[in-house]
Amino acid sequence: MKRIWVILLLASAIQGADVTLSMTGQSMVPNFVRIAATHQANRMFAGIGVRLESEKQNIQGRSEGLLIQVRFINDTPGHPGAWGFSNPFDPVPLVTVLYDRILLVTEGDPQRRAAFLAHVLVHEIGHLLIRTNAHSPEGVMKAHWSKADCTRMAYRPLPFLPDDVEMIHHALALSSTTGGRLLPTVPPGSPAGERF
Repeated sequence: MKRIWVILLLASAIQGADVTLSMTGQSMVPNFVRIAATHQANRMFAGIGVRLESEKQNIQGRSEGLLIQVRFINDTPGHPGAWGFSNPFDPVPLVTVLYDRILLVTEGDPQRRAAFLAHVLVHEIGHLLIRTNAHSPEGVMKAHWSKADCTRMAYRPLPFLPDDVEMIHHALALSSTTGGRLLPTVPPGSPAGERF
């Protein structure tokens, strides 16, 4: 399995990004927080052999990899207790980050804000790549992070579980044969768990 990840990592370095993030509303996030968070998200995905890039504006005429829109917003009604959300079954991959809620949860310790934002991004991008709203029992794809998880992420990123890694690689391999479109792995309406 490790050999496959090394091959995929080398192939992605030659081909370019597996996933490109196009961000809107990022002006509400201080540059140093956004840059540190996206850098950590890049490292977390690189650790599983997935190359992630960030672009600030929509990209026209891209021919390779998957484009995911990341939207930073405030004052969003609904989604109680969520810091971000995505719908992995929509045809257009979109992550919505509820930045005011991230500010609130990190108010007592702003130094961990970038790490927390990175984990929210990775979690929601993970849902889009796996094409399911199911969660893992532990790690970054866990439904609800404990206080210990939140403390740990400031020093050591929460990991992907091996099953998550396998599903992400499987989905990306399929998307390369379908022109960058991701196919659902769990059909909508199935009892797959709640959104983060």
